[in-house]
Amino acid sequence: MEERYARLEIDYDSIEEKKNICNIVNDLILKHRISPQIEVKPDDLEHGCYIIEFHDDYDQKAGPFFEELLASLGIDRCD
Repeated sequence: MEERYARLEIDYDSIEEKKNICNIVNDLILKHRISPQIEVKPDDLEHGCYIIEFHDDYDQKAGPFFEELLASLGIDRCD
């Protein structure tokens, strides 16, 4: 059985980083015409995690979406 689940977690360390992630994600959702599940888990006012999940990604749209998101955010390495 083929796995069709994809998840990306991006930590943010300021309100500005959080807003930037949110704005880029919203733009890419419109561009790619997709609707991932999004969750924001704040640790405190300025720190937290932005989570993007694709369930049942039959058309494999998550990969290009994640690649463009990471490039737009200037992230070139993932842990």
